[in-house]
Amino acid sequence: MKKMLMKSIVLTGVLFFGIVTAHAGEIAIDGKITLDEEKLREVVKQVIKENPKLIMDTINEYVNEQKKKSEEQQFEASFQSRIKDIPVDDSSPARGKKDAGITLIEYTDFQCPYCEKASKTVDELLKKYPDQVKVVFKNNPLDFHKEAMSAAKAALAAHKQGKFWEYHDLLFANASKLNEEMFVKFAQDLKLDMDKFNKDRISEAISDQIELEKMDAAERKLTGTPVFIANGVVIRGAKTLDYFVKVVDRLLSEKSAPPANADPAPKAEPPAKAEPPVKAQPPANSKKKE
Repeated sequence: MKKMLMKSIVLTGVLFFGIVTAHAGEIAIDGKITLDEEKLREVVKQVIKENPKLIMDTINEYVNEQKKKSEEQQFEASFQSRIKDIPVDDSSPARGKKDAGITLIEYTDFQCPYCEKASKTVDELLKKYPDQVKVVFKNNPLDFHKEAMSAAKAALAAHKQGKFWEYHDLLFANASKLNEEMFVKFAQDLKLDMDKFNKDRISEAISDQIELEKMDAAERKLTGTPVFIANGVVIRGAKTLDYFVKVVDRLLSEKSAPPANADPAPKAEPPAKAEPPVKAQPPANSKKKE
């Protein structure tokens, strides 16, 4: 992003060079423009002061164009280098139709503001594709988020009582202020068995599950959160709903298209042309009656 901004500043500088030189330049005999340094400073200040909106619009336009170009390149690259064999079982919370054609695996952190934003986008995606998309949740609590690991353990403890997604929503709704008191309160509000909840969230099974999910993300270079994998296609960051829709639609079109190496269907042969009936000939030795 810094490189893009520097390029845009240079571009803006080129744009305004003509304006500046028109105010401060003197044409020398050899055709070169000479500028008085002190006068140039004053003119540049005046140009910026008189045209702030134009400068910002130029910078924003360039940054948006580069962002769009980068996103398109990322989109195509994600389909060329898909990830395979991510383990999914009943220990991972899931929602959506069980036999949906597209499985969207998400690695997330309950204290990550971008994950909170992305969770709302996923809700909209499921509303748009209720029969085609299934979401599978995996934890990747980041080390610098103090309560992220405890939140992940509490959410999986709620999962053991069938209340993961309700607990999930409460955690994200309070992501900036999570603490131990809240973990207990959310469980109580959802009427969980508190003895079981407290026992499960400190269990070795849940701790091991989270560590395995973190290791799996690291080994596949799925750094940062959130990260999504849709049938092997990686989506990094809190992308817009339109981006998710673009990925899903392309995956659905792949499923409906014939395999690339499939033999073309044989052409139907036209019906054989019927031969005209053969006229019967009289025997060669027959005689005409007198």
